[in-house]
Amino acid sequence: MGRHTLRIIIVLGVLVTLVGGTGIFAVFSDRATAGQNSVVSGPRAQAADLKIAQGAYPGPVGTQGIFCDADPDVNGYLWEDDDITTAQFTATGVQPGANLGTSYLCLHNNGSAALALTASAIELADLDVDCTGDEAAAGDSDCGLVAGVPGAGELSPLLLVAIDLTTCSSPAVVIATPPADYLDSFTGHQVGALGASIPAGDTWCLAIRVTYPTPADEAIAQRAQTDQVTWRFAFDGTAS
Repeated sequence: MGRHTLRIIIVLGVLVTLVGGTGIFAVFSDRATAGQNSVVSGPRAQAADLKIAQGAYPGPVGTQGIFCDADPDVNGYLWEDDDITTAQFTATGVQPGANLGTSYLCLHNNGSAALALTASAIELADLDVDCTGDEAAAGDSDCGLVAGVPGAGELSPLLLVAIDLTTCSSPAVVIATPPADYLDSFTGHQVGALGASIPAGDTWCLAIRVTYPTPADEAIAQRAQTDQVTWRFAFDGTAS
């Protein structure tokens, strides 16, 4: 046997040893397969879908809950309204120290995610529709109507708005009372307890209160007399 042939045999032996040690020579295998699997996700409600209804509380306190005007049927409420046109507060001849009472609203989370809620006063318009008493003398230079156009009113900074989260079955039970804000700065107001969210499928009942605290300076009240302010409440739900 020549030296060259011996060298080839040695190399082949080493290769066989290495390959055998790694299991590559175990080439006898087979595979069995099962049928094709399929998973289809079902439809899901919008993450954020906030509905609203006017609330009514016939009272007296503690005798019955809040009725949410949300088109009830035999299966419960049908929450369909994104917006309503009902006014929560309408008053005339209001004087400092007045309490305009409480109005109720129902908010329903019709979506699939919990929603952090805030409230704002939108479309706010301050109008000075008449010039009476000492209004002009108190410093209101544009009181009343000028050529049929109302001046700028000063009432919204004096009206205090508070929104309490109450128990729908008994509005006398208050769950959370965030700090009140004056109407002219009522934007992004917290609804419910700090950090709380309305769970998917739940309904929150809100008790809204508007008061006209007596100003510290009589001149402020004089300038705000015979003024009108109009606004709408808006509620924003952010998925959390």
